[in-house]
Amino acid sequence: MTAAGAEHGQTDQALPVAPVLVRDYRRLVRLFPFAYRRDHGTEVLGHLLDGAAPGQSRPTPAERTDLLRAAAREWLLAPLGSTARQRRAATGLLTVLLPAVLGIHAARALAHAAWTLGGDGAPLLLQVAPLAPTWAVWCVGVVAVLAGLARTGRALVAAAAVAGLVTLVVLVGSGREHTAYLEAGWVLGLVAHAVVVAEHDRRLAPGRRWGRAAGTAGAVVGALGAYVMVIAPDNAWNGAPWWVAPYGSAWTLGGFVAPVVAVLAGAALWSRTRQAVPVLLGGVVGVGLGRSGLFWSGNVNAEAVDAGNVLALVGCALLAVVAARWVVNRLDELAEVRAAHRALLGTPT
Repeated sequence: MTAAGAEHGQTDQALPVAPVLVRDYRRLVRLFPFAYRRDHGTEVLGHLLDGAAPGQSRPTPAERTDLLRAAAREWLLAPLGSTARQRRAATGLLTVLLPAVLGIHAARALAHAAWTLGGDGAPLLLQVAPLAPTWAVWCVGVVAVLAGLARTGRALVAAAAVAGLVTLVVLVGSGREHTAYLEAGWVLGLVAHAVVVAEHDRRLAPGRRWGRAAGTAGAVVGALGAYVMVIAPDNAWNGAPWWVAPYGSAWTLGGFVAPVVAVLAGAALWSRTRQAVPVLLGGVVGVGLGRSGLFWSGNVNAEAVDAGNVLALVGCALLAVVAARWVVNRLDELAEVRAAHRALLGTPT
């Protein structure tokens, strides 16, 4: 104790932290996903307590805002995993696969919109293709990302995701729940792609951007070309253009979904593709349910679809993501245990 400290009755020891401050910090940390709290919760709480001002009894508004923003970001990134390794592996694959899959639907929507405009149907554009402007913005954003305009591309892709969500709300509010039901799965894909692009660009080394761009462009062109080659002959036989829904019994919903689910199950067993499975499975569930009659009780009447059906579809897609993420995390833990066991035995991995 110094002379000045003795005179004022103070010691060199730090003042104790108010219990109410610890309680409030713990409540804010609980807003983060469980996996993040398990890995970083104690560390975050320690940093908050170390940075607390003497006599502080409540978190500051800036601290609350920062923690809420960080928690929201972690929840958005949760389907990609909780560690940097998981997210790097997931985004590396999804930045190629998501544009390839979404590009097919974007091309169909824009082709339908162009056909409507070409037939003097401009007033009907938003009726037959309500998401056409959204897909146009998304396409421009993807091109910007591939051209190296990362910031502009991220902004446009994010704007497309927001526009898609707003369009769904407007469709439901205007009594067009059936259209919202059909498009909800694709809008979830737009949101997932916006999150993936933002996270991947943050982690991608500058020297690898052009390689990523070439791979993504090739995947988009290849997927769209394959789709047209497979679908166009069947549709032409029935007198329909290539952008309408596939005709013929060979292209039923089960004919599409079953092989995709089988491929995703196989991808979950391979460490290099495993991390992308939760997002892809959520997209498959959302799009698949949008083309099924699960929530229609066997009635294909558009009037039978309401806002509850749309919310149920979104909920099922998110539940599929959560379940797949849990399975992937368990497989990662099993792989780590096996690697540690092999290292202990001195055998190569």
